[in-house]
Amino acid sequence: MNSSMEPKQPLSEYQANLEALVQLPLFAGLPLEPLKLLAYLCKRETYQPGEIIFHEYEVDPNAYYLIEGRAVLITDGNGEVEYTEFGERDFLGGMSLFCHLKRLLSLKAQTRVVCLVLSREKFQKVLERFPEISQRMIQAIFLSILAWEERLLREHVADCDQCRRRIGVSLV
Repeated sequence: MNSSMEPKQPLSEYQANLEALVQLPLFAGLPLEPLKLLAYLCKRETYQPGEIIFHEYEVDPNAYYLIEGRAVLITDGNGEVEYTEFGERDFLGGMSLFCHLKRLLSLKAQTRVVCLVLSREKFQKVLERFPEISQRMIQAIFLSILAWEERLLREHVADCDQCRRRIGVSLV
């Protein structure tokens, strides 16, 4: 039988993790060896609708890549207020891999959510083994901040006086 006619085998969890990481701007362009180690160290977690993935004001050492489902950022104070919705292929918490950061909002599963989770502890071990990748990753974070600010300028600042006075985060 021709190999193109053979049914495709499902990816192993490790292979699926590796494919997911390669798609993320934070990890894109990294050499294969550190990516393989990161893919091995990631774990998958499943959350049910209504379950909190991380809590407002907690220091959460994890980064989350949503593989399946939808989640929404909420504030828990004085009644629940919804903010931004996230779905498949969204990545949250990348900066927490580098330092201790308090979450400003909670993330609540709207549907069944499957996340690829990477902890700061495991990530730091990869950086110790491959210190040359840190500069590239920090650059990716700053480029994402710049892209966020450009979108804010394009889509919102012209209509919001208060936002205009706060723009310039990429100049920090």
